[in-house]
Amino acid sequence: MKKSILNLGKTLTKVEQRSINGGRPIECYSNPICPPYGCCIVRGSTCQVIDPDGTQCY
Repeated sequence: MKKSILNLGKTLTKVEQRSINGGRPIECYSNPICPPYGCCIVRGSTCQVIDPDGTQCY
């Protein structure tokens, strides 16, 4: 039973896992789909600015 469950689907890379979970806050300039300021969360192909001043990034 355990082996059949473990063989479902494919293994996701860390990047794929973060895109599903929403990832963690990043400095916006570090991702090309984000504006060059503030702190953002990337979800799939969408970039959401959560703090324009960038104080929430870690």
